[in-house]
Amino acid sequence: MQRRPRPEPQPLGRGASEATAGARRPGGFVVRVGMGEGVVTSRPDAVLVAAGLGSCVAVVVHCPRPLVGGMAHVMLPRAFGDGQAPFKFADTAVPALVRALEEAGADAGRTAVRIVGGAGMFALPPTSPLNLGIRNVEAVREQLQALRVPVRAEAVGGNVSRTVSLYVGTGRVVVRTAGGEEQEL
Repeated sequence: MQRRPRPEPQPLGRGASEATAGARRPGGFVVRVGMGEGVVTSRPDAVLVAAGLGSCVAVVVHCPRPLVGGMAHVMLPRAFGDGQAPFKFADTAVPALVRALEEAGADAGRTAVRIVGGAGMFALPPTSPLNLGIRNVEAVREQLQALRVPVRAEAVGGNVSRTVSLYVGTGRVVVRTAGGEEQEL
């Protein structure tokens, strides 16, 4: 019996060669999702990881049938014009990620969406336009709401950096803070 090759993670934003340069580690095939990047995969042993989320927001999506997982590492709330890196901005990253997941066979009604990050890394009032973390979270929520994609869980705000991991085969999402605390979403 011949084994079918596993589908490789599909990079969606800048840094494509870096995004697919996964590393086999105990627990799975680790794919780092860098700032301004997005990745979609149906590879069951893939672990998508966005590290060092300060004011950035990771949009994490999992669909159990057909098995598809995706992640976007959003840096800013809004794009300033055409032709920019689509996964850098919430208003372009969320629609692009949802579209890529649907193209991979995911059903938006069956997806589990989580958002992580959006910390206030500087001592700014919450209403300050310079408080990027809050603005990023609000922009991601607006886009998901406009697409009628519900958020199942979130770990946002505060003043601590986070790392999020999506285990595509199971849909498990683990968030670790810079202080070492771990939570499952």
